[in-house]
Amino acid sequence: MARLVKNAPTRRDRRGGSRISSKHQVTIPIDAFTAAGFREGDVVRIEAAGPGRVVLTRQDDLLDQFSGAMRAGPDLRRAVDELRDEWA
Repeated sequence: MARLVKNAPTRRDRRGGSRISSKHQVTIPIDAFTAAGFREGDVVRIEAAGPGRVVLTRQDDLLDQFSGAMRAGPDLRRAVDELRDEWA
């Protein structure tokens, strides 16, 4: 016979929450997953952001953030040559 535990959180009460498994795995609730724009198969970077706080960032976002930050082609060659001349 099943026992009812008083004041135990129901599945509905935990909406938006998750538990950490013994293998350190966490399931991201669908509402947070879709709101963050994640897709199945995304590669994410995971960083601690203080006690009890973790930040997941899709790797593509990091690449997009710095894409085009460096000069390329002849401009890059010229910039490198100028830096070398400074040290000569």
